[in-house]
Amino acid sequence: MATRLGLRAVFRLIVAGFLASLTLVGTSSGAAKQKAPEEWPMNFILVRNGDCNVSCIQWISAEGIIKPDTDRQFEKFLRSLKGQRLPIVFQSGGGNVDAALAIGHMIRDANLETAIGRTQLNGCPMLVPRCPEKIVKDGWSEGEVHSGGAYCFSACPWALAGGRVRAAAATARIAVHQITNGRNKPRMHNGRRNLDEISTVADPALKQMMSDYFDEMGLDSADVFAMMGLATPQGLYNVWDAEALKSGIVTKVYSYSEEPGYVIGGSEAKATPPATAAPTPTVAPAPAVTQSRTN
Repeated sequence: MATRLGLRAVFRLIVAGFLASLTLVGTSSGAAKQKAPEEWPMNFILVRNGDCNVSCIQWISAEGIIKPDTDRQFEKFLRSLKGQRLPIVFQSGGGNVDAALAIGHMIRDANLETAIGRTQLNGCPMLVPRCPEKIVKDGWSEGEVHSGGAYCFSACPWALAGGRVRAAAATARIAVHQITNGRNKPRMHNGRRNLDEISTVADPALKQMMSDYFDEMGLDSADVFAMMGLATPQGLYNVWDAEALKSGIVTKVYSYSEEPGYVIGGSEAKATPPATAAPTPTVAPAPAVTQSRTN
């Protein structure tokens, strides 16, 4: 038996189909504009791996872009720890310079260690390893930390520098570049860049502030400035292991068998405090590894 639709019914179907297509276009457009996890603002979470009644690894995971207010968020996070000392494991593409320096100062004042590593929370997909639904607010998230393949770019190494002990794996990436401060592109002198400039606009006060900070944290400012000057804000200078150790950006290079984290032995174990001074830089016995004023 043939089914016939009246004109009104046909019109309703056409309108419904049109609205549905608009919904799909809007959804796909929204998905296209959604930022990737590495572009999310930096946040700080407590993560552990293992049964802490027996033994476990515990760390602070700091991942994302450093925003102008990230230092205030970190200050609030530190207060919530009530003096508990855990290593901070960074993975970041950089961000605001002033906030990164403030974070570094707070890390040093709290006598914490730092490392470069990527955190994978249990139950999160590979493409979103720190998925929000698995982050436990005001508590411990469960996951793993991996040093290989992690990265710390741009302003991230300046926050990392706050650790008296600061470590990276042989397979992690550290990279720096010129600071963007008023111009997006570096100035040219007779068609060439001045590699002595650490920022797109010459700023002696900024350079002195950075130099003072590096000296305080135990970095060689001359070496770091040389590496920063070699790359424009649109590029990156990849820091080799030997350069990272010599300049003091890191004080230790992990072997392939090591991972960043804080190991305790059961519920009665006492935390071993971080070293009070940076150790002599050594390479482990295994094969080696955006600044509004943004880096």
